[in-house]
Amino acid sequence: MISRRALLAIGVSAALLAVVLWVADLGAVDLSKIQPIYILPTVLAYMMVLILRGVLLRHLTDSDQNLWRWISLAGRHQFVFILAPSGSGDLAFPVLANRMVGLGLGSGAALIAGVRLRDICAVLGLGCVGLWGIGIGPLMAACAAILFGLALYFSDITVGLAGRLIGRFRSASGTEEKPKASRLPAALLTLILWLVASGGIMAGFAAAGFPLTIFQAWVMLAGLNLAGAIAVSLAGIGVAEAGAAGVLVFLGVPLAEAAAIALVARPILLLSNTAASGMIEVTSRFTQMSKTTG
Repeated sequence: MISRRALLAIGVSAALLAVVLWVADLGAVDLSKIQPIYILPTVLAYMMVLILRGVLLRHLTDSDQNLWRWISLAGRHQFVFILAPSGSGDLAFPVLANRMVGLGLGSGAALIAGVRLRDICAVLGLGCVGLWGIGIGPLMAACAAILFGLALYFSDITVGLAGRLIGRFRSASGTEEKPKASRLPAALLTLILWLVASGGIMAGFAAAGFPLTIFQAWVMLAGLNLAGAIAVSLAGIGVAEAGAAGVLVFLGVPLAEAAAIALVARPILLLSNTAASGMIEVTSRFTQMSKTTG
C-alpha cells in the first residue's frame, strides 16, 4: 500500500506542477535555442558530484575501505533521493551505509546529519556570493557569505554538540568524524562539490536555451535546494519547477516565461542526475567485477 507520506508527496507534486503549467507561457520558449549538446556536461558534472560525495563520506569516517564502495553509496543514496518523497533519502542513508560499507546505524545517522549541515552552509554561502555578484544587497550578502563560510569550516563543532544532545546520533562503535585535522579538507571537498553542482545547473539551463551566469547559477543552486528542503514532494516534481521559476522571476524574468523555462530545464536536470547515478552504479559494479576476476 502507498504510505500517507507518499500520497501527500504525489498530491503536492501534482498540484504545484499544475500551477506552473497554468502560469507558463510555453510559446515563450524558443525551441531553436535548446542545446541538447549541453546535456552531456550536465551528466558529467553530476557524476563528479557523486564521486566527490563518496570521497567526502570516506574522509569523514576515516575509513580504509575501497573508495568505490563509498562512491557507490553516494550514487545509490542520490537515486533513492530522486525517487522517494523529499527527505526520505536521508532517512534511508543509515540503512544503505550499514549494508554497503558496514557503518553502524547511529554512525550513519550522525554522518548524514553532518554532511547535510555542511551542504546547507556551502549552498547558502554560494547563494549569498551569487546575490553579491548580481548586485542585490552586496554588503549584507558578503557578510552572510563569510558567516556561512565560517560555519562550514567549523561545522564539526555543531555536529559534535548535536551528537551529545541527541544520543541516537552518537556512534556506538566509535566511528565518528575526525577532529580539527579534517576541517579544511572536509570544507574544501564540500565547497568544490557544490561548485561542480552549480556547473551542472549552468549546463542544464544552457541545454534548455537559457544560459545562466555563474552568479545566477549560485542563486539558482540555493533556491532549488531551499525549495526541495521545505516541501514534501515526489522527486521534487512541482516544487523544483516552482522554485526554479521563482528564482528566475527574482532574477528579472517575467513570470510566464520563467515558468516555461523551468518546465524545460528541470526535466533536463532531473534526468541528468538520474543518469549520473545509474552510470556511477554501472561503473562501480564493473570495477568490482574486474577486481574479482583479476
